[in-house]
Amino acid sequence: MKSETVLAMYDVRGKQEYIYRSRRIQEIIGASHIIQDVFRDYLYPAARQVRNRTSDLGNAEAIYQYDQEALEAFSIAAFEQRMAEGRYIGEVVYDGGGNFLVLYKDKETCIRINRLFTRNLMEHTYTLKVLCTILEQPDLMQYRSDNKRLYELHREKEKTESVIYPVNSLPMVQVDPLTSRPLSVKRRVPGNKKDEATKVSLERAAKYDKYRQVAQDGEAEGEKILDNIVTKRGEESLLAVIYIDGNNMGAQVQACLAGKEGYEECVTKLRRFSAEIQRNYVEERVQAINAMLDDKYRDQLCKKRRKIVAAGDEMTIICNARDALDVVKAYFRDFPEECSSCVGIAIFHSHAPYADAYRLAEECCESGKTWMKSREMEHACLLDFHYCQGGIGVSLEGIRQQELPEKECSRPWVILSHSEDIGDEFCYSLEQAEEMAALLNKLGRSNVKGLLDVALNSPAQLEMELERINAHRTEQIDFTMGGRLDADRKRRLLYDVVLIYDLWFQGEEG
Repeated sequence: MKSETVLAMYDVRGKQEYIYRSRRIQEIIGASHIIQDVFRDYLYPAARQVRNRTSDLGNAEAIYQYDQEALEAFSIAAFEQRMAEGRYIGEVVYDGGGNFLVLYKDKETCIRINRLFTRNLMEHTYTLKVLCTILEQPDLMQYRSDNKRLYELHREKEKTESVIYPVNSLPMVQVDPLTSRPLSVKRRVPGNKKDEATKVSLERAAKYDKYRQVAQDGEAEGEKILDNIVTKRGEESLLAVIYIDGNNMGAQVQACLAGKEGYEECVTKLRRFSAEIQRNYVEERVQAINAMLDDKYRDQLCKKRRKIVAAGDEMTIICNARDALDVVKAYFRDFPEECSSCVGIAIFHSHAPYADAYRLAEECCESGKTWMKSREMEHACLLDFHYCQGGIGVSLEGIRQQELPEKECSRPWVILSHSEDIGDEFCYSLEQAEEMAALLNKLGRSNVKGLLDVALNSPAQLEMELERINAHRTEQIDFTMGGRLDADRKRRLLYDVVLIYDLWFQGEEG
């Protein structure tokens, strides 16, 4: 076969389904790290094996990986020289933002590596799927046009992707009750009172094995036992799962590449952009959150959080429900002006299925993004939350249609905004919620909690209740906050603030 350079794009399919197919946090963390390390653990060894068939270079890497910390520039001349020397048979063009692009020296090499890579995935992860799309004869002077062609090919390949798993279960085989996968191996499972190995599927075994590896390496950050995070077990076992996801990443990538065409300038810019995203959305934010919680719990030994996922522009953290708003504030403290994220928080009991709480947190985050898109906003950070008091297994939209049939809530709240077109008449803000909470703190808790039902069920009764409260006070409280809230907006904001008042807003006066 004639030698020719090919550009390959790898796409891990069904990430969320693979990670959250289990309800156990160790499996979830293990699955997320399997995906995070999938190319290091399975693609690179496959490449070494293919190269060593013709030249015995042992464990030396066969795919060149650029130095992400030094923000190494991409060079066509350097790529061609590496391929000619024979040690390398490919080079990572870009790794970031969910994209993994590799230039291989020829198509036959790419195919051989992918065959071994796919086999490694099936043997070690069992059900994880990675889709590879190949662009032949790329024009190294035209990265953007090549990238466009590659994505068109990828979309076509997605339509014909196989949905069959490698192994089906027979009726007489023991199967996992949650996934119906055959129980094939034994592993120690958390919560097993007998402290003995339990039969699990190959998929679950791979996730447990990966979790133990990252825990041994010190990468599984935070408190391992969730009951140690709650305020007091048996009295208030409330936790919060916080899901944070960046906004408009595609638009930011296009803006990053504006006016550039060739591989060298485009890929170099993308590498630097990816490093900035990791720093701005993860590294500095994790440091800020950890510093806040360490200061808050300086006299306690256990860490009051559990980091689940933190990569790219996405982060998932479990913390005490009372700390959730402080965690969000710490995340957005000194947040770069050019960045934008939405936050979803699900408050749940520690014994409830974490995967269901995560799903609701993700849907809360998505409600903020939907709100932004409906108003064509680009630079705003929004917060939505859900208090899980029932309805596990039902979508957030379904729950709110039952509990709030006419959308009685004020959520999502704007946390930060760099858009000039956002005014009080268009949205609610966290600042407004905290201002309303400061007014409620003057009432006493019994008066505050009595507002919840009347705010939801009867606007007229709410006005009567507020007048009754003011009638017993020498200092009148202006619940319209200086005329900025009409009767309907006031009622919606009151409902949401009172709903979460005990956890986030109750002050000393309250």
